Amino acid sequence: MTANNLKHTTAEDLRERLFAPNARQSSEFGRRKESGVELPALPSWSERIGLTAFFTARTHAQAVFASSGTRPKLLSLKNFSALRDDLAYAVKLMRQEKEILLFAALQWLVIGLAYLMWIQVLDWIPDSVWAEVARAAKEDRDYEGGIADLMLWGWSLLIIATAAYPLAILNASIVASHYLKASNHKSTIASCLRLASKNLGRVWLFMALDAFVTVNAILDRLPKKRGKRTAGEEAAYYAWKIATVGALPSLVAGNGFIDASRESVLLLEGQPVRAIGIRMGYSLLCWIIGVVAYAGAILFFLMFGGPLSGENWLYHFYLLMGAPIFLAVGATSLLRPLFVIAVSKLYTDVIPVHVEVERTVVAEPENQIDWPMLVFAMLFGIMAALYFFS
Repeated sequence: MTANNLKHTTAEDLRERLFAPNARQSSEFGRRKESGVELPALPSWSERIGLTAFFTARTHAQAVFASSGTRPKLLSLKNFSALRDDLAYAVKLMRQEKEILLFAALQWLVIGLAYLMWIQVLDWIPDSVWAEVARAAKEDRDYEGGIADLMLWGWSLLIIATAAYPLAILNASIVASHYLKASNHKSTIASCLRLASKNLGRVWLFMALDAFVTVNAILDRLPKKRGKRTAGEEAAYYAWKIATVGALPSLVAGNGFIDASRESVLLLEGQPVRAIGIRMGYSLLCWIIGVVAYAGAILFFLMFGGPLSGENWLYHFYLLMGAPIFLAVGATSLLRPLFVIAVSKLYTDVIPVHVEVERTVVAEPENQIDWPMLVFAMLFGIMAALYFFS
């Protein structure tokens, strides 16, 4: 496998792949009515099940680590030295294309609103339930939550799935900005959004799955008396993150789940130092921000909070913690474009692109349904109804 020349081969291949009209295939997902752009249709069940290919990619990444003796380390200066050139390119692109900063700011807003929506479930659950949870923790036993657990998990999954839609659009738009630049096209808000919408259904599903894995790991790391997170679980988490490092740019380029997982593993096998360095360097910076936010949240509560008692005390505690958390999310939202652009450049440097260009333009049907938008509207409607009428 040979790396692409970004100035020549990649630019031409990407221009043909991303902007040439293609024949519609039965396995493609959704369509948005835009002149000259064919969007994928609803996938078959076998294609949707292909989302599990990313777990297979994680297993393959663990096998690569074992065979090569590589152990991804969070606290390693090699991570930053490996991504120095990619980081410089990302900073340069962000300075040239200001819309990337807009996409980052909107991600910050989406995550902040999602957090405010999520803590509402803490207000819905009676205080007697939280008192029983505290009593069980004091007695060093598990609490059988029943309906309360169902409410918490159900609401959390709804928030993650709904928030993943705008986050998918914004992250895909950042990737699109790199593709447009590499293809000698002008990068604008409209052109980035148009290109980001090309394979949005699959990007959304992947972002939702990745967000669930991330949120679960964050909650699992919080200090607790029982069931502490093991080194094996942490290793499996980073194997997932490294194995899926190239999934986002591959999906934005129009691939399905199985091809995206394969290409992501190819990045690890072809450029292991860069792939691991980019992912672990980003994780280290997020770790630093998280630790500072955790310490700041405790200090913030000691300064401005009250006693942990009274009606809905847990809800008010997390509402107060929203201020330092929102600042931490803002910092990570500024880091996110650097990571996405660096990964996108790695993808176009490593993965060869082979397409057959068709010169005929396929007519757009008038009654084509935008499935991702429809499903998002339904989820958003359910969430809004529960929020305002609960």
